[in-house]
Amino acid sequence: MNEINKIVASAGIGTLVLLGVIFYMLGSENIDVLDLGLIILPIILVIGVMFILKDRVSNLRAGLPVEDERAKKLGWKAGAYSYFATIWLAVGSMWYNIFAENYGFPMLNIEGVIAVIVLGSGIIWMTLFFIFTRKGDVE
Repeated sequence: MNEINKIVASAGIGTLVLLGVIFYMLGSENIDVLDLGLIILPIILVIGVMFILKDRVSNLRAGLPVEDERAKKLGWKAGAYSYFATIWLAVGSMWYNIFAENYGFPMLNIEGVIAVIVLGSGIIWMTLFFIFTRKGDVE
């Protein structure tokens, strides 16, 4: 797949995610804290993806490669770190449920655990990718 098709596909997926969030908001009668997280985190992810796509489109218009070796390396580095963070997010959500059960706090249901794992790992990857691209490759 060439670069322009990848950019269009990524923008289409981002649009579908935003439409899913809008339908989720329209279907909810009352919005609690978990629902608010399920609304805000995907919006943050889509905004981050749009910044990455904006950078790639500007590189494409300038005649530069859309993604160079440095960006690929930093993306893989952010992915490796977010993988380990995802494991700890899963363990932490289990520990939270044990703690909540013993001390009377509201427990996370399966939707909450999946949201913590999936959206949390996406936010961590996006944050690390932006930090690494701004800081550079130090190692």
